[in-house]
Amino acid sequence: MLWLVLATAVAAPDAAAGVPLTRSVALHVYTKKLAPVEDLKVEELMLTEDGKPRKVLSVEPDRRPLELALVVDSSASVTAYYRSDLVPAVVDFIKALPAGSKAAVWSSAPAKVGDFGAELPALTDKLKMIAAAGGNYAFDSMTDACKELGQRGAPRRAVVYVGANGLHSTASSTSALMQAVGQNRVVPMVVMVLASARGALGSGPSGDSIGSWDVQGYFTQMTKAYHGTYVEALTTLAVAQWLKQAAADLNSQYRVRFESVAGPGGVVKVDVKRKDTRFRVGRSAVEEQLTAN
Repeated sequence: MLWLVLATAVAAPDAAAGVPLTRSVALHVYTKKLAPVEDLKVEELMLTEDGKPRKVLSVEPDRRPLELALVVDSSASVTAYYRSDLVPAVVDFIKALPAGSKAAVWSSAPAKVGDFGAELPALTDKLKMIAAAGGNYAFDSMTDACKELGQRGAPRRAVVYVGANGLHSTASSTSALMQAVGQNRVVPMVVMVLASARGALGSGPSGDSIGSWDVQGYFTQMTKAYHGTYVEALTTLAVAQWLKQAAADLNSQYRVRFESVAGPGGVVKVDVKRKDTRFRVGRSAVEEQLTAN
């Protein structure tokens, strides 16, 4: 299947074998009420790398600049609820991003609707002006967005897709998106509106059908491989709530530094010892080489 084609992420070179390293991992922690946890402490974390316990050295809020690309489904299949449900949910999501964030917006036409740093009222007006029609070419929009995010080089970068699951695809387009996400170190976040939402998604291309390939499996694998999020909205009204959770996730990012060893780096798992919290473990990276004794 197409979603089995996973591109290898570009990894930072490690120090010589045998030399201790400090690595960091992104950790997003927020409450069940979608409020960021702002006072996380080292003693509240248990961290392993490839199953081996690692010493946590520090934990601090990650305030580095965030740039985010939103790809909004504007195909004929979402005509009935594009302006009533999708646009308000997307606007509220942009409002809730961390202070200083820059967001750009693409439609699934494919076309870029608003540039990074554009004022929210202007973005809102442009989204409302779109007449939902035609097919869903979000793969092309997401690939373009990831490449632009990589060129801009913000320390934190994410691409968010909001829309139905009837995406037009080819082997080359799905492979290109996987490569763009990995090579440009973009975190993918997907809110997928299932075909049963509100009973139907319209009569346009790919409406009322999941399609001939496993698009849900594709995005599940992508978000797992590249430390993102994938959720399915059973109603179009649920999109707003899922985007609120995505905003809470982005507002709650920490950088957790821990002792490691030289090499390609293993699978990092973190357990947060605080009740009534949700958390997501993101990418890890080499921070510095320690002085050998």
